[in-house]
Amino acid sequence: MNFPIEKIIIDNRVVADELTRRILKNSSHIPSEIVTEEILNVKTSKFSFTEGKRILAVTTQNGEMVKPCPGTLPPYICCQYTVINQITQCPMDCTYCVLQAYLKNPFITIYTNLTDIFQSIDKLLETQPWRFFRFGTGELSDSLALDNFTGLSRDYAEFFSTKKNALIEFKTKTDSIELLLESPTKNVVVSWSLNPQIIADREETFSANVRDRLKAARKCQDKGFLIGFHFDPILWVPEWESLYYELIQKLFSWVDGSGIVWISMGSLRYPPVLKEIVQKRFPKSKIVYEEMIRGLDGKMRYPRPLRVEMYKKIYQWLKEKAPDLFIYFCMESPVVWDQVMGTHPGSNGELDFWFARSLKERFPFLDMDAPQFDKYVIG
Repeated sequence: MNFPIEKIIIDNRVVADELTRRILKNSSHIPSEIVTEEILNVKTSKFSFTEGKRILAVTTQNGEMVKPCPGTLPPYICCQYTVINQITQCPMDCTYCVLQAYLKNPFITIYTNLTDIFQSIDKLLETQPWRFFRFGTGELSDSLALDNFTGLSRDYAEFFSTKKNALIEFKTKTDSIELLLESPTKNVVVSWSLNPQIIADREETFSANVRDRLKAARKCQDKGFLIGFHFDPILWVPEWESLYYELIQKLFSWVDGSGIVWISMGSLRYPPVLKEIVQKRFPKSKIVYEEMIRGLDGKMRYPRPLRVEMYKKIYQWLKEKAPDLFIYFCMESPVVWDQVMGTHPGSNGELDFWFARSLKERFPFLDMDAPQFDKYVIG
């Protein structure tokens, strides 16, 4: 996919780094500039969020880039995902994206110190060898949107292919899988966020056509990758029922359900400050004008009866297509889990345990040393 990147700014401290050279080689058609760290920091204050999405900054990060997913507050249940924040900001421009309210730096920023990331991951795996970790690079950016520049999917795939108690998930709204298809498949999950095409057209600027996402998923599955999907955020529109039903039928016309490692569900939710940002940046979007309530974590959500109604239908349609699917909620309460699935994890740790158990039972070829289930904190 081609994104409107107009300039690359290089921190002079990373000019000689391998990843910097790779990025410049793969983007030779884009003007570049080398600056000091101080000038780079000044430049970030002079651009709006929209303008910043057209600039790629390459620098180094002194802080921790491997950390637990921030999730949300109890009583909502989180899955103990571990995020890798090597890239911050995204070249796509989804109306509902929480990064608009979260990130202060408007530039798409890539940190070149990949060795530090790998050392942090190894240290984490060594300290908890009994646990099976799920890592992801799609928290503060799209995992594959810039892969034609960075080639990072290959680096991560090769690194995780040797691990016994971890896998990496590349979460995307693109069809940018060319380099990934040349990479190891072991311990790699490629997943796509999905909404009906009519919603994607309105709310997911610069994302791949939904059909192209599904074609890419099929190619990855045929290559041997495990694949996943995320119905998140589910957006209410008057015709939501027919649109999501058709989307699920289309999904299973392209992919084999037995190779889907997980599917998540989550409805639109956002911090209150995001409403004004969406109104200003996307005046045609209607998503922040629907009936919303403030949840116990302070985020705006659809009222629970509406969320449950949508979840029940989508859960039913998914299970009809693939009864053994592992489906989970992202940031939902035990009450919602019970009303839709008839059960809920007793804690974040128990949901983490459910992931590990499902992986071990459904995909024994992963050859996992972990998990040692008796050590999970599931109470």
